[in-house]
Amino acid sequence: MMSRALCLMMMGVSASAVMHIPLSKTPGQKNILADHAMLSRKYGADVPSIPITDFENAQYYGPITLGTPPQHFKVIFDTGSSNLWVPGPEPKVIGDNRYLSEKSSTYVANGTKFSIMYGSGALEGIIDTDVLGIAGINATLNFGEATKMPGVTWDAAKFDGICGMGWPSIAVDGVVPPFFVLLQQRKISTGSFAFYLTSDDSKVGELTIGGTNPAHHSEPFVYIPVEKQAYWQLNGDDVSFNGASLGKNVHAVMDSGTSLLAFPKEVAKKVNEQLGCNIGITGECTYTACPQENSLPDLTLTMQGNTFTLKQDDYILKITQGGQTQCLSGFMGIDVPPPMGPVWIFGDIFMRKYYLEFDVTNARVGFALAQ
Repeated sequence: MMSRALCLMMMGVSASAVMHIPLSKTPGQKNILADHAMLSRKYGADVPSIPITDFENAQYYGPITLGTPPQHFKVIFDTGSSNLWVPGPEPKVIGDNRYLSEKSSTYVANGTKFSIMYGSGALEGIIDTDVLGIAGINATLNFGEATKMPGVTWDAAKFDGICGMGWPSIAVDGVVPPFFVLLQQRKISTGSFAFYLTSDDSKVGELTIGGTNPAHHSEPFVYIPVEKQAYWQLNGDDVSFNGASLGKNVHAVMDSGTSLLAFPKEVAKKVNEQLGCNIGITGECTYTACPQENSLPDLTLTMQGNTFTLKQDDYILKITQGGQTQCLSGFMGIDVPPPMGPVWIFGDIFMRKYYLEFDVTNARVGFALAQ
């Protein structure tokens, strides 16, 4: 449950409307190496040290501002991390939009150094204090200004930085995550946010702050308690494929910053072998020809007796470029060592099928079929 102190801070907060943030989807080829490198940082996984060469793998990003007058940025809202960071002006940083502290009248120097590990090395920078603008709300907070991105190529990315939506316990340098800042400063009256992720490139997704949007689901939410307030980690009774159990009592993580379904390596290999795709040396599994419609089994996650099912059209990804369509599996392998792991990560593939409410106040996640 939420801490008593944070509950007390929310008491007396005046009611405010749910705020809506449009989420745009990056088109393009899936890159398993990119997801591996991102996951190695977030979960301490044992993956090769490899450069992140392409973030155009169906990430969802939205707008924020920093400073006065506002400087505009596009960020990924990531439930698998807890820090906000954007590029600074240093030459070792890549990005079209960069935070310039000297141009903000509300900037306050902090100077604390931070470092976030990726598969290719550390993203380094300093902590700044300034005004965040998000969905029409302004709040003063600490955030990261990146000064060095070794081995990380952002040239193809459609976004500038990351806005972590995870719990404070995993925030680097103990920086309070943006959503918790909004709660503490009484900028919102409801302690939850929700993601609507669309698979249609022509449509815009949505992140709601301070509640949910009934237009994105028709059935009531099913709520599952958070088992550990770090990542949005839940207890899964069972994960099954083609009616056979892949694992019981699993740690299921709902991660908006991961494109695919990331399961323990042996499990992902077993599933991909059943799918009949061609497994590459990096774990990427592609098809020479796309599989026939409705020819592959269902994947089912069971939590507290409730079943959440993905069908072939949900987990087989179709990428069309230059008039040609390629199909690939949405399953990748990742081994996260104890005590954090093993974990079963349900990324955007799962979150396109289900509309998820992340309820900080009650430490739970709500699930409803998206519409």
